[in-house]
Amino acid sequence: MTCMIPVTTRNHPDAAVRYPREIAAAVTLPAACAALVAPGDAPSSRGASVAVVTACGALATRLAVIRFLADPGPIEPRAVAAFDPFSDPTPPALCGFGPEPDRARLRTAGDRCADAWRHWRAEDPSADSAAGAAGALAVAAWCSWALGSAARAQTRAQHALDTRADDPLAGLVLRSVRAGSGPAWDRG
Repeated sequence: MTCMIPVTTRNHPDAAVRYPREIAAAVTLPAACAALVAPGDAPSSRGASVAVVTACGALATRLAVIRFLADPGPIEPRAVAAFDPFSDPTPPALCGFGPEPDRARLRTAGDRCADAWRHWRAEDPSADSAAGAAGALAVAAWCSWALGSAARAQTRAQHALDTRADDPLAGLVLRSVRAGSGPAWDRG
């Protein structure tokens, strides 16, 4: 997997810092969401895996993916927007609150996120794209946790932290599993 995300640069000392990884994540977010919920049980294609790894390169886009996957209503994946930490409330689904998400959707998305991590490991285990690969596996860990599969969530979260030790979502999932905390979905 070729990573084409340049390092953060500043052209002029007074210019705003650009964060190309976050921009790339936001741009690929709709394609990644579409790949995660595409019909069929086939493993992710290389292109879909690249979109998922790129979109999971920023925490804000991972929160948008969780919000998208947990939403019980029909959402067009191409309409998904990045999470804005300054104006959007934390998605209740992150902590297992709200209506219970579609289990098949979470299972498929989690497996496809894990596929994206496996593609990354096989093709491009570089430090430059490790944040996105760890992020994809952290989303897979959250999907497992949301389904009540603590052992799978723990394994995925630990591998995500082995990929990138400071991944916040993987750390949250792992702490939740170790504390015995599971989702409390409204099963109405």
